[in-house]
Parts: sequence; structure tokens; C-alpha cells
Amino acid sequence: MEIQIQRIGLFRPEKNPKSCTLSLDMDWKIDYTDFGNNSVGYIFYVESGSGIPLKFKIEGKVVLEDSEKLPGNLSELLLDRGLNIMVELFNITRDRIVSVQNELFSIDEFRGKVKNLEV
Repeated sequence: MEIQIQRIGLFRPEKNPKSCTLSLDMDWKIDYTDFGNNSVGYIFYVESGSGIPLKFKIEGKVVLEDSEKLPGNLSELLLDRGLNIMVELFNITRDRIVSVQNELFSIDEFRGKVKNLEV
């Protein structure tokens, strides 16, 4: 069996809330779609009930070997892996400070810089 991920969506608050914890009070569900001969599609949703407002979604496919049956614990596997991915993504998408140097150019100066890049 192979679990594939085709699309991931993490909808987090615009600003990191201060002194807020990621609560385990979360609603989750898995919708199974596109039942094929050797595969089944899935959409995994998580939404926090309290604490940090967070929505998370994974779309993917479970591909089976020849005549392999879906395991009875498939939902548990998807939940476990999905939550691990969600926590990792949440951690790497925290606020980052990026400094940008603001330079003003006239149109002619800008054209000159673009022409130099075209070479």
C-alpha cells in the first residue's frame, strides 16, 4: 500500500497569537472519494475548536498492490500522518522577519537595469 499526498492546505491566523496553545480539541474527518480498482482517494480535514484558529486539509490517494484490500486501520494511519504533517507545517510557517531594502529608481534607471539583466 502506498499513501500519496496530492494537495496540502494550511489556513492559519494572519498573526501568531501570543500565549496561545495548539489545543488537542480538534474536529477532524476523512472523506473517501474516487474508488477505483486499485486505489481510493481521500480528503483529510482538521479544524481547531479552541486556542489557535486553524484549518488544515490534505487531499491524496491510497494506491493498493494487486488484490490488496484496504486495511481496517486506514483512517488511523491517515489521521496520525496528517496530524504530524500539520504540526510540522505550522511550525515552519511561523512569523519570519524579512528585511527589504527599498530603492527608488526612475523609469530610465529601471530600464537600464533590466537591459543589463537580458544579456
